[in-house]
Amino acid sequence: MNLSQTRYTLSKFNVFHQNGDVQYIWNTYSGALLGLDKDARKYVSEFSGLDDGSVYFNTLKDNGFIVIEQLDEFGRICFQEKRALFTRSVEEIQFVITLGMGCNYKCWYCFENENRSSVKMAPETAIASADYIIKQLKNNPTVKTLRVSWFGGEPLLYTDIIEVIGSKLFEYVNDNNIKFDTMLTTNGRFLDADTLGKMLKIGINKAQITLDGMRESYIKNKGASSEDFDCVIDNLCNAAEKVEFTVRLNISDANEAIAISDYLLAEHNLKGKIKLILAFVRDYSMSPDKSKQSFIDYVDTHSQWIDYVYKKYGASSLHIAGFPRRMNTACGFICSDNISIGAKGELYKCDLSLGNDLMTVGDVWNGRFYNEAEFAHYVTIEHKSECLQCAYLPVCMGGCVMHRIKKYGGFDCDALKRWRLKQKFLQGGMLI
Repeated sequence: MNLSQTRYTLSKFNVFHQNGDVQYIWNTYSGALLGLDKDARKYVSEFSGLDDGSVYFNTLKDNGFIVIEQLDEFGRICFQEKRALFTRSVEEIQFVITLGMGCNYKCWYCFENENRSSVKMAPETAIASADYIIKQLKNNPTVKTLRVSWFGGEPLLYTDIIEVIGSKLFEYVNDNNIKFDTMLTTNGRFLDADTLGKMLKIGINKAQITLDGMRESYIKNKGASSEDFDCVIDNLCNAAEKVEFTVRLNISDANEAIAISDYLLAEHNLKGKIKLILAFVRDYSMSPDKSKQSFIDYVDTHSQWIDYVYKKYGASSLHIAGFPRRMNTACGFICSDNISIGAKGELYKCDLSLGNDLMTVGDVWNGRFYNEAEFAHYVTIEHKSECLQCAYLPVCMGGCVMHRIKKYGGFDCDALKRWRLKQKFLQGGMLI
């Protein structure tokens, strides 16, 4: 084969966007974003399919905008997805550990409300859970990072159980030179200085709390008190000095999202100490059509909010996970080694299944069952025909698998594309 006659083509994952006088091109697979001048635009629009040795060709090829014609880009994605799903040679594994289903609040949007119970992980189950995780580490000698998320209910109602599991894991990873990356997902009400100190001793280095708005909205949406709000803010200010902190804003109104952002970053001097993310709050009781409109409204709200925060406080105040990135799978927890552990020691592929006995895929004593509930999560993007030609596939991978299993529906692809494009430009330092 004469390589000089190799045929090339423009990648199917190129996204074009005109911003003022400049046309930009973003390859969602490689992550590259380039501005094209007049000559470069002409080169791309009239691309011959041959390597002409020009700077344009080399730059576009090196950044993934031009690929060899024989390359099946979709096939490559499918292969990489399957490899990520089932490989045993991984450098990190992830676990969500649910300590109990109890909570001091009753947020209207919480998916756990229908399965809420007083169940608490027993000490013997905690020990078995830690042993199960350690066994997985021993079975995966390539693992360099263990990621653990402490979940509930409200996990800080169960600090004694966190200490039982955390101390065993902390000792093991330190003895075996494994990085311990552990996140506490809490409403923050009980994250006082004493509790924070206990969490730091067992290696917890990240925390996330959720705020539903300013005082009045917070009280209404969580069934909380004014004292609760003040306590959470005080705990946040103290903890932000000691751990990597993300504040998730579950707010549907742009003005209120902006107000709480100012309240935290300016009034409480938390700029540079916390990162904010404005989340989409799904109401699982909505019809698919109403849920879809809700997501469209969210994208508009998010756009207004992120413009404000970016201009006033900079990208460093935004949670980096909000920026689009190449994904091997739609969700890290559908990979075979990543598991959610329930309060009774049951195993799930997704924390949205917590409390649903029909969705268990094993337990910490007997391991995996390899049953229908597990295999349902290995539905790949190749089964979604509308995804086959989508240029945004590498940063979406077909969306949440659990939502597909439960047929929730409700996302709007056009709104999602606008949202991801805007975030990509923000990551590149530009507002569009």
